[in-house]
Amino acid sequence: MPPINRLALFTVPLSLILSLFCLPLARTTFASRNLHCAQDWDDPRHAYKEGISALDGASYEKAAEYFKEVSAAKPDDRRAFYYLGLCLLKLKRFDEAAKAYQQAMAIKPMEAAVHYQLAKTYLEMGDREAAEKEHRWLQERDQELALLFSDLLLSDQHDTKQIQEAPVSSTNDKSAIEPMTANLRPTMLHYEKAKYTEIARTNRVQGTVVLQVVFAVNGEIQNIRALRQLPDGLTRKAIEVARKIKFKPATKDGAPVSVRGNLEFSFNLY
Repeated sequence: MPPINRLALFTVPLSLILSLFCLPLARTTFASRNLHCAQDWDDPRHAYKEGISALDGASYEKAAEYFKEVSAAKPDDRRAFYYLGLCLLKLKRFDEAAKAYQQAMAIKPMEAAVHYQLAKTYLEMGDREAAEKEHRWLQERDQELALLFSDLLLSDQHDTKQIQEAPVSSTNDKSAIEPMTANLRPTMLHYEKAKYTEIARTNRVQGTVVLQVVFAVNGEIQNIRALRQLPDGLTRKAIEVARKIKFKPATKDGAPVSVRGNLEFSFNLY
């Protein structure tokens, strides 16, 4: 027999033996990977992370499904019910949101954030009596959240003291206020970054607060008005920082003038 044929006869049985040996191993490895993926998918921690990701992307329906999955797997997980309530509140499914927060409260009755969220939900539902009851609870146990919720209880937020300051002059001469332009603007001397409130961070609030202000000739920020707001105290934080701004007034024809312009405060979790 020629040498080439002898080599072929030897190679075929060897390859057959190797394939028979490797096939069960490959099947085992593939099955193991599938099992690992299935375990990852069923893991409540996976669903929780996916829920937070969907919540940050404003996919509230999708996020709610993930948090429902976690709460079903871990009925004592307060966070799952909290974020489920948050998603349902965003979706304006207020009755369901209230039930989710009530379940979170049953797990941890003294958590102020849950009472705050439940108060917000009751207010959206039109149940002012229940909302004020939660507000009283907050007033006794968490002054910051009580203050933030008091803003929501006001009938018209846009006329509150937090977003409307005194006129720039006693004569209320609005013609004395110039619009800010590229050539007519104050010189910033001190400007701080607005900080998150704890509840806004918990609620994954992101975005930009835009304030219209007057940079007055006396070096003060006046006539603060919120053009774009964010919830959970972030507008309030932006206004607090705006009041602390130090600047050199704009000048026109060699004389200082008051100018009206906008300030932006960005809030990003990452």
